Amino acid sequence: MKQTFKIILFSSLVGTILAGIFFLTVKDKAEAKIIPHVYAYQVGVYKNEANALNSITNYHFAKVVKDHDLYRVFIGVTVNNKDLLSKYFNELGYSYYLKELQLSEAILKEIENFDILLAKTSIDTQNKVIEKMLESLPNEL
Repeated sequence: MKQTFKIILFSSLVGTILAGIFFLTVKDKAEAKIIPHVYAYQVGVYKNEANALNSITNYHFAKVVKDHDLYRVFIGVTVNNKDLLSKYFNELGYSYYLKELQLSEAILKEIENFDILLAKTSIDTQNKVIEKMLESLPNEL
């Protein structure tokens, strides 16, 4: 009887230790990681850089960004002011696609700083802030 009790106790202890190790190993992989992203207002995507550059003449400000073998044209970018920029571009009559981009932490912080400024500026100066935000985007994704 004592021998059976020792075996059961030992098996339970080993099982608990193995379950703990497994949980700690899998936990980091299973947790959803929050990856910060930027909302980019895309107005075109082209296979040819010349066509992309030609299309930016239709907008007050725009930036062409290379994404693998494509050239994307963006007119705005934000982290926190999605509604404000959407309203702004809708009033201008622009058709756009809202694309989520994952960028480096440094670029994200720079755009967030411009976001703070954008929320505090008047409509007259928003153009300049939006242009500066676009300049923060890298030339290649």
